[in-house]
Amino acid sequence: MRKLDFIIVGAMKAGTSSLAFQLRNNPQVFIPLEEIHFFDNEENFSKGVKWYENIFKNCSVDSIIGEKTPTYSYSKKVPQRIFEYNPDIKLVWIFRNPVDRAYSNYLHAIKSGSENLSFEEAIKLESKRIAQDVFKGYLKRSIYIEQVERYLNFFDLKNMHLLLFEDFVKNPTETMSELFKFLEVSFNNYQYKDEIRNITLIPRIPKLLRRTRKVFGENSLVYRGVQFIAFKGKEPGYAKLSKELRAELTEYFVNHNEKLRDLTGLNTKIWEK
Repeated sequence: MRKLDFIIVGAMKAGTSSLAFQLRNNPQVFIPLEEIHFFDNEENFSKGVKWYENIFKNCSVDSIIGEKTPTYSYSKKVPQRIFEYNPDIKLVWIFRNPVDRAYSNYLHAIKSGSENLSFEEAIKLESKRIAQDVFKGYLKRSIYIEQVERYLNFFDLKNMHLLLFEDFVKNPTETMSELFKFLEVSFNNYQYKDEIRNITLIPRIPKLLRRTRKVFGENSLVYRGVQFIAFKGKEPGYAKLSKELRAELTEYFVNHNEKLRDLTGLNTKIWEK
């Protein structure tokens, strides 16, 4: 079986779905539609490498193969597992304004029925909530430097391609050209498609959605039915952060962003505007 050539490891709610979508528009790249969660999910990881690689068995021998699971950047156990699987694998990162990413992460939890607090309440109680549920770390997950440094314990920076969501939105073709160069595939076969992926929707019955998820589980038919009702015909859109809270959180991330800029050369200054 062939080992994977690359993995989009994160960050969640920073454009990974759109990035994977654009990669699929190059016939030289194979990346599954679904997130696999092999390295961060104990049940999947226990199935072994053969199970993992079997997912890619039908891809063309002329294609490079990869996957996208943005929780990989946040899970502490994942970097070593990936390194032990393939120390030469290429890692792709996409980072977004940490305030926007944190808020989008929160809205994603509202959408799935796993959050019942306001954003202000959630971040105020974040340190306590993380102790019970690591994925309640909306702000913590936007501290990108900690995640990159965790990977640098195993991989060299040259194994990584790091880009900004804002550059991807502003100059998608140029951004993809650089990514294909890193992945060592031709840009000539790529066709850009202007399509937004993973749009944020807010459920019309959030309390019922949360209750159904808690009682029946997120894989139940009951939950799926309530989901259908909650989002049918729903238009995209959500309440914006107040200027005061945005300014406060922007200041909170300044030092973390500076460290990321010093380490990687990324222009994180644009997040302070």
